[in-house]
Amino acid sequence: MTKKWYDLLDQDDVSLLYQLADADFKLSKLSNMTGMSYFVLKKRIDKLKTDLLPQTNGDADFKGYLDFLVEQKILPSSIAQVLYEKHLDGMNR
Repeated sequence: MTKKWYDLLDQDDVSLLYQLADADFKLSKLSNMTGMSYFVLKKRIDKLKTDLLPQTNGDADFKGYLDFLVEQKILPSSIAQVLYEKHLDGMNR
């Protein structure tokens, strides 16, 4: 099984995400709360996004997205499986 996106986070990344959520996802508010400049925070967020972006093909991205939807109970696993099989069929044509 592949690693989930949150398995790639270190403690500093998790802390940043919690702080960002506490600041209503507003960097200016987080800047005021932490004393870090907006630009430092923006750079940290950009690095986090880059680190988390999968370096895999689109097929793995699609599968990962379906897995996420199932984990979040947004999509039943039976429907996710059918969607993935149809996706694979379309790729093989």
